Amino acid sequence: MRNETQPFTRLFKAAAVLLFRRRVLLSGVCLFTVGTQTGHAQSLDYSAFETLFGEPVTSSVTGKPQRASDLPTDIQIITSDQIVSSGAQSVPDVLRMVAEVDVRSYSTLGANISIRGNDAAGGSHTLVLVDGRQVYLDGYNYTDWGLLPASLRDIRQIEVVRGPNSALYGFNASGGVINIVTRDALHENKSYIHLNGGSLGNFGGEFVASHKFSDQFAAKLSLNGLEADEYTDARSRGTLPRTHALNASLDLRGQITPKIDWQLSGTIGKETSPFWVDVGTYVDIAPLSKSLEGKINADTSWGLVEFKAYENGFDSSVSDVISTQNLNIPIAFGYKLNTTDAQLSDTITLNNRNDLRLSVEYRYMDLTAQQSGVKMSNEYDMLAAGSAVWDYRILPQLTLTNAVRVDALYVPRMRNSGVPDASLSDSHHYMEPSFNSRLRYDAKKVGVFGLNVARGIQLPALFDFAPTQNFGPAAVLNNPALVPSTTINVGLNYSRKINPINANFSLSLFAQRTSNMLGTPFASNFSYDPPFTVTVRPENYGRVDDAGGEARLEGITTFGLNWDLSYAMSAVRDPDKASTINFQRQTPVNSVIGGFSYKIGKFELSSHARWQSHYQDVVARLTDLSIENMKIPGFVTLNARVAWHFDKRFLLSLSGDQLADPELRETAGLRIQRRLLGGLTAQF
Repeated sequence: MRNETQPFTRLFKAAAVLLFRRRVLLSGVCLFTVGTQTGHAQSLDYSAFETLFGEPVTSSVTGKPQRASDLPTDIQIITSDQIVSSGAQSVPDVLRMVAEVDVRSYSTLGANISIRGNDAAGGSHTLVLVDGRQVYLDGYNYTDWGLLPASLRDIRQIEVVRGPNSALYGFNASGGVINIVTRDALHENKSYIHLNGGSLGNFGGEFVASHKFSDQFAAKLSLNGLEADEYTDARSRGTLPRTHALNASLDLRGQITPKIDWQLSGTIGKETSPFWVDVGTYVDIAPLSKSLEGKINADTSWGLVEFKAYENGFDSSVSDVISTQNLNIPIAFGYKLNTTDAQLSDTITLNNRNDLRLSVEYRYMDLTAQQSGVKMSNEYDMLAAGSAVWDYRILPQLTLTNAVRVDALYVPRMRNSGVPDASLSDSHHYMEPSFNSRLRYDAKKVGVFGLNVARGIQLPALFDFAPTQNFGPAAVLNNPALVPSTTINVGLNYSRKINPINANFSLSLFAQRTSNMLGTPFASNFSYDPPFTVTVRPENYGRVDDAGGEARLEGITTFGLNWDLSYAMSAVRDPDKASTINFQRQTPVNSVIGGFSYKIGKFELSSHARWQSHYQDVVARLTDLSIENMKIPGFVTLNARVAWHFDKRFLLSLSGDQLADPELRETAGLRIQRRLLGGLTAQF
């Protein structure tokens, strides 16, 4: 909703005055952690709780340790064993085998991931976190998976949360959440080196050194890198023939007192890769990503208090030439996105039936763009939010969880710095509530039933608020009427254990409606004026409805064979058809996933397959500067892995990706090729 009140503006202006010292937030965390004393950590020991409960646990939802089966949302947790046994070479490869997760691989590193559809070509509505820190890029509303600051074998678990979860995880979680949890050096000392290589000139590896110096201090250094040839039709499309990526992170963990622990983390990453622009063509990018985060947990008489602050930096440049209308149009575009975020929360146990988590968050984000070395705009926004999560055990078998959050966003008036006499863009003031409510009933042998109701919020990308300006042949217009999109979701969940076959069955059904649908900045409706002028105007695209569900069966046999089988259906309806992109056809309606893993002596065998029905992707027609919806036929993805523990510290593996087809048309972009990789892992 719009709110143009003066008090609201004064609130944000006052916050802006304080923000010039925003870097002090992180410095203060560092100073506060000096002088550790004897004690034990207050952070979650995933391994201990997983052993205690007999299933994966998380504290990312309500702030307290909970089993996956007890969570107040529709969530699937992928464990470290499942990640390794999958033979996947990246997080998108792992997520491909999760029901209701739509993964599109546009290049070796580039992927677009959505949950339950309707956002694949219109900007990602899936929030991505690493250890609770956002790596999702608000400036453009996407995630750069090639710069993920987490080594695959160092991931403790991946939490896939389906449906709107803005009240639990923050704004921009209107489609779902992917939270990647890495190993905590205070609780798990796992050091290793992994090297792999194979077809398509692929060579990569991971190095993780984790050491617990004492009960009060631990450190972990993580490096991961990749170098590979792009798929063979990259040259015909004029993209980079070879891809590179290198990421590094350093985590320091310790204690101040037996009831206070701290964490300081820094990451940096660099890549060169073809990037699939949302209008349906490739450009070459070379982004640099970096972050710094500080965190303190304190077990106090007022509850478990957590303060964390982080700063993300993302610097990207695009240098390319687009040929159209017998013209070669040079593109030399670059932008810098900086995000500073501070969060404070308190998880309180009121009594044996009620838990309460209170949180506040403040965020400042600025973006600087330039074209051909000329600064075009410098824009920023500020957000303040407050939230509460109440977990109420009405009866031993009946639990009600309610989460409420209010986000207040302010975007000031801005002028195109490249055109000093240009008029100012309009300011934007938004105040949007979100909520998540779940009623959970454990009927013992009959199973567990759940009812979910949620309202999620998706903010426009910061690019969408830019003042009217020109980028080469394109003129981007400011839209003062742009508003956040909202998603209302209703879901039913059921799960039970099937003892005769030692299996677990789960079923989820949902229906949701998204109002004021948002796309990505450059996939907006545009007009073309010959010979080569393109006018782009960010817009809301009306209503999009989505309904469907997923059924999953997983188990283990008496001889140790782990297996799983799932089916997902998602039917999207776009009644307004206000966008050039056909949201109704952007998601495959049906998908089936199945697989197994088996350990026999020193050997491991595993394989997973996914079939999905047809869908539409978009591709740019440069001859007349238009977007075409392209049908992608249904296809099968098949992966397999065999591994040999020839020593308790050494493992040899052979993995095959996309074994069903030597070249697969998975998107409107590059054809995905079959890949064979050999690997050696050594633990120390």
